[in-house]
Amino acid sequence: MTVESGAVSSRLLELQTMDARIRETRDRIEAYGPLLEEVEAPALELAEEAGVTEGRVRDLRLEERRLRLAAEDKTVRVQRLEERLKLVRTVREEAAVQAELGLMRRALDQEEQEVVNLLDQISRFEERLAGQRAAMEQARAAVDPRRDELLAERELARSEAATLERSRKAIAAAIDPRYLRVYDHLARGGRRSAVASMTEDGACGSCFSVIPLQLQNEIRTRAPLVRCEACGLIVTSPVAAVESEATEMEAADPPRGR
Repeated sequence: MTVESGAVSSRLLELQTMDARIRETRDRIEAYGPLLEEVEAPALELAEEAGVTEGRVRDLRLEERRLRLAAEDKTVRVQRLEERLKLVRTVREEAAVQAELGLMRRALDQEEQEVVNLLDQISRFEERLAGQRAAMEQARAAVDPRRDELLAERELARSEAATLERSRKAIAAAIDPRYLRVYDHLARGGRRSAVASMTEDGACGSCFSVIPLQLQNEIRTRAPLVRCEACGLIVTSPVAAVESEATEMEAADPPRGR
């Protein structure tokens, strides 16, 4: 299948090479995510453990405060019962107040003991928390250099990707929009390649199907833009492939002034 004529084969091949470099750079950028997670994993695990312990300390302190308030309330009620005991007039009334006072004192003693136990637990959990935080800081100090190195490499890759994107726009701007649409349609169809150079023996460089002699001549003369009848890719002449490689080498190593 022959698409409208124009000397664009080498530019399309150059565009494809640039797209491949952009994909490779983007893949490299995405690969830093798992690497950073792996490096930060020990410190994050310790931070999670410290967070659980901190939550436990917070819950214990809330429970300790609740028990203290309850104990204070019972202390007031004991005092009132003791005052009331001084005012009783009958043995029966005295026995009732004594019984209630005994129950209240036992409940108060129990809650005060629970407060003591909670304070002991809080002390042990706070000691554990201090150890976990110290270990977390040590882990962070150990991984920070590698983490900073990876972050710097990722930023460098992002800068490289931005440079490649600008170069791609410049290449695409020099291609006739009609041909560019053909290329983009192929590239967005899930293919890794949209352009392939013809082999020296006249076969498609992608599927290696032999191209009819007439189309081979058209490809070599670079008059029309030709697509492989078997796989549908744009086929360029071997000369276009060599020129594209030379262009890439020049871009990678620009000539220096004398």
